[in-house]
Amino acid sequence: MAKYVFGIDLGTTYSCIAYVDESGRPTVVNNSEGTNTTPSVVNFADPSLVVVGEVAKDTAVIDPQNTVSLVKTLMGKSNFAINYNGEDISPQEVSAHILKKLTGDAAKMLNTEVKDVVITCPAYFGTAEREATRHAGEIAGLNVIEIINEPTAAALYYGCTKEPGAKTILVYDLGGGTFDVTVMAITDGRIDVICSDGSAELGGRNWDDAVMRYLAGEFCSETGFDGAFDEYAQQDLRLKAEKAKKQLSSRPEVPVMIDAAGLRSRVTLTRDIFNQITETLLNESMERTDAAIAVAKDKGYEIDEILLVGSSTWMPQVKERLVGKYGREPKILEPDEAVAKGASIYALGAYEAKAEEIKDKVQRGEVDTRDQEQKEEVENFSETAAVSTAMIPALGGKRVSEILSVITSKSYGLKVLVNGEERCNNMIVKNEKMPDGKVSVSRQFGTAEADQETAELEIYESDFMDEYYGVDEDFKLGDATLELPGNLPAGAPIEVSFTLDKEGILTVAGKDLTGGREITAQLQASSGTTMSKEEVAAAKRKSKSITVQ
Repeated sequence: MAKYVFGIDLGTTYSCIAYVDESGRPTVVNNSEGTNTTPSVVNFADPSLVVVGEVAKDTAVIDPQNTVSLVKTLMGKSNFAINYNGEDISPQEVSAHILKKLTGDAAKMLNTEVKDVVITCPAYFGTAEREATRHAGEIAGLNVIEIINEPTAAALYYGCTKEPGAKTILVYDLGGGTFDVTVMAITDGRIDVICSDGSAELGGRNWDDAVMRYLAGEFCSETGFDGAFDEYAQQDLRLKAEKAKKQLSSRPEVPVMIDAAGLRSRVTLTRDIFNQITETLLNESMERTDAAIAVAKDKGYEIDEILLVGSSTWMPQVKERLVGKYGREPKILEPDEAVAKGASIYALGAYEAKAEEIKDKVQRGEVDTRDQEQKEEVENFSETAAVSTAMIPALGGKRVSEILSVITSKSYGLKVLVNGEERCNNMIVKNEKMPDGKVSVSRQFGTAEADQETAELEIYESDFMDEYYGVDEDFKLGDATLELPGNLPAGAPIEVSFTLDKEGILTVAGKDLTGGREITAQLQASSGTTMSKEEVAAAKRKSKSITVQ
């Protein structure tokens, strides 16, 4: 049985899975329904069966209370997605069902096990969202090699399939529920991420909402209905709004039949009206794009090309606005598939590097096979993949890590007292380069009083790039407790270290500089959405007993 490694675009509205085939070509694997993308919709049919994809999306009209859509918007922000059969189910568990659908279908199509994956996420995702994404993969029974940014994956695919040369590209990535804009410099296949921006609150679903409001308003005007649409009518209207939006990409107008409260009306939606009612959304994306371009210019980069990624870039208004504003014809890079394909290239390279690293550790006797975690890691990377990155022509025999450099996607600060005033002190700043895929910053602080047994750290995650900024609880990532020796005087020096890895996950450590002892710290997300190892293991066991169709 051939051993493949996979890249997964776990999207807000649609998801996609790809691998590098025997010819070295990134290839999307169709689902069991024969389509290249799968709706990220989950319907809980009974306690031992969930339905994912197009069927679940259609079922949402008649069974909305047992159906979850847009679960990605909840990742790292809530520990609740739906209550089914008297049980609260987390966004991580719902996302795991989507991943099981993708990997299960791919396994059948390729007649092989699908286990080793890289999963993508928006560039602006913070530590909590990224950890939630990794946990979803683990609950699905997958070996999650890494979490990487969607625009980075798309640019990797672009850089590995296009002509050599030097250029600066702007990746405009508008998906179903998220928006990213990233600037990258590509030089003879090498990709250097320069800066990124984006919004967790902007995506194709917002365009759907605008269409829904317009259609509902027209329906009420024409029928005289002045009540609220019930849950079923709302779900039906959402599906029709999305369908109308897609049809307007190739037609000047579309008719929409609306049924609610026993009434029926035919509403015509034109492309001009669509553009008018969604203009503010498009403007917001342009503001984010302008911000990224400004940062790139400050760093000495001018945009040469604009690359369109994400299913919502099919909307004609996107291309028209970009051309009108920046005077450049954007290139459309397989909006529905580019992220998954790029992730598959990265996944293969990451698997090779990890397998080699573990092999060297085993040979040096640095692996304790009595330790369950170390034993599992060795087993996860013990097989040789059927394809190697050496078979991808554009890589020229180089490692993926050799051609790709990344940046920090968020700023991370610590609440401190400055002249008696509480301020956030940014220790890691957004858009900083990450040599060797990580950045670590240490600073010295003093204990507040004598004989402290703990030091409570409040950690903030934001897009602010100033060294200090005002404390705002909306940006609080969580708390970390440093366990101190307990016999230190007031003002005793303590070193606090923030380390951000290439997955965008933050770890916190400390050191008692008086005694030279390392201090343990456990970061706990303030939203309460972080799952413990025990909770992930329990969810994984439960997931095994549930069939996904």
